[in-house]
Amino acid sequence: MLFLNGELVEVRQFPNGESYIDIEIEEDSLSSLFNMYGGLESSQIIKMKYESDSDLMGLVYLTDYLKDLGKEVELVMPYIPYSRMDRKEGKRLFTLKSLCKLINSLCFKSVTVCEPHSDVSVGLLDRVKVENTTYKLTIKKMYELADKEYKYIQDLYKEMNEKGVFLVYPDAGASKRYSKQFNYPNVIECNKERDFESGRIKKLTLNSNSDFSECKVAIIVDDLCSKGGTFLMTAKALREKGIEEIYLVVTHCENTIFEGELLTTDYIKEIITTDSILTGVHEKIIKTLL
Repeated sequence: MLFLNGELVEVRQFPNGESYIDIEIEEDSLSSLFNMYGGLESSQIIKMKYESDSDLMGLVYLTDYLKDLGKEVELVMPYIPYSRMDRKEGKRLFTLKSLCKLINSLCFKSVTVCEPHSDVSVGLLDRVKVENTTYKLTIKKMYELADKEYKYIQDLYKEMNEKGVFLVYPDAGASKRYSKQFNYPNVIECNKERDFESGRIKKLTLNSNSDFSECKVAIIVDDLCSKGGTFLMTAKALREKGIEEIYLVVTHCENTIFEGELLTTDYIKEIITTDSILTGVHEKIIKTLL
């Protein structure tokens, strides 16, 4: 889906599959207000919520149209498509590199992304701004658990510590990323052993800098959830340690979550995410609109 200054721009298709856009913009409407992504009044804000490659073609057409009007354009792309293809493996192409080349060729004033799945994309995109969305969602959840506001984050952390709230990093990648963002004392890190032939996790162990008996609430944090198998396994391991109240915070949640067991069990109380990819709804999913 594409949005221009908050208004939906529909990308339609002819019967033969070619994309087209019907749009008519008054000159006076071509000024956008300052928004949450830091856009300037003189810039036009295109937001792309990727659903298919037709969105990419629509982005090219819409950006070219605005550039012909002499307008500067900022792109907000909450989820970066093709983030999984961030290197060449065997016969599989380095698709992310090609996508970033396409984005760069449109010469946006800035490109704002939320919690990129691959750090490679940040290096490949020009004038990129990164929103640490998982961090923000987690802090918001902590404030809900505290049921009060604090002037300083360290005061919030102190109460969370007293309530026995632990952050859980489900793998080494999450630990590397979020240990830099959270200066929080109570952490549980997961180590996974995989079967390299099947790719499945054989064993998951929990390690903590604190006594597990002190943990009353666990918040699993990561960037992306697909079917949720790793998170389910993590939640089961936490339950075995006697931890009953478990939350999952991820910026990006694919609709494939409905194919897994995460929503059919009671291991995780809430899944806190955004609408960057997810279109489905469920009573356990708390979805923030980007």
